[in-house]
Amino acid sequence: MRSSLPHVTIVILNWNREADTLECLDSVARLTYPSFSVVLVDNGSTDGSPDAIERWSDVKIPVTLIRNDKNLGFVGGCNQGMRHALATGTDYVFLLNNDTVVDPDVLDILVRAAEGAEDIGMVGPKIYQYGKGKMLDSAGTRTIPWLAQGFLIGHGEEDRGQYDATAEMPYVTGTALVVKRAVLEHVGLMDEDYFCYFDDFDWGVRAREAGYKLYLESRAVVRHKGSQTAGLNSPFYMRHMVRSRILFARKHVPLLPFLFAFLPYLFLYRYLRPLAILIICRRWGHLGALHRGIREGFKVPIS
Repeated sequence: MRSSLPHVTIVILNWNREADTLECLDSVARLTYPSFSVVLVDNGSTDGSPDAIERWSDVKIPVTLIRNDKNLGFVGGCNQGMRHALATGTDYVFLLNNDTVVDPDVLDILVRAAEGAEDIGMVGPKIYQYGKGKMLDSAGTRTIPWLAQGFLIGHGEEDRGQYDATAEMPYVTGTALVVKRAVLEHVGLMDEDYFCYFDDFDWGVRAREAGYKLYLESRAVVRHKGSQTAGLNSPFYMRHMVRSRILFARKHVPLLPFLFAFLPYLFLYRYLRPLAILIICRRWGHLGALHRGIREGFKVPIS
């Protein structure tokens, strides 16, 4: 696997999104970086997409397809793909959502940035909203840690070059993320206490605590459709977003800020506010999902 350039294993997760996944793979097949392989983990799809991916692989470029009998969640599925990548001796993993389309030079730019210093652990691209020109999905991240709150910088803004400076970040969004093998070996994979959401925030915290730096490389571009699998503000989204937020706070927010900052914020802004809206709109399924997520967030044992 070794060559003059570091080898990158692209890990993509699929769950019942045939069209999105094949479009993502089409863009991956156009990459100009010469040393990469693709591992695709299917999380128990029932729409026939694994067979379609195999047919695509036979015609386009080889794809190692891992078929799961059930949905292991975003974190469990991605970790499975990364374990396979580590076993092959890869130098980097490029974790990529299946509802993205990548520019041909994205890996050339991201790997070059990651190779710039030994302590650079993760690098992420600038992300545009799919089909909306230069409308930003994110140009990096910022956080308020004691509220367990992450933000996507520039979300919804037109890109006019205002975020073109290479910048250090508190975490790299899991939409598209290049991570060094050393981070996977020393920090570990994503925390499987999270089914989805907050896993990238948590990973970033742990990587930075281990001494690694995380960067935005604005010259690299990925386009993201967003919330194609779970559906933004679906009951699934509502349950797992609040569940993961609480888990993150239990793991990373010190006791006093947890009691006097996080809990009031959670109760007022993440519970009472949506509660009132859901009751007014009579969205009882969402309401049940909100309560289930809060209950699980406090009850689930954490590692």
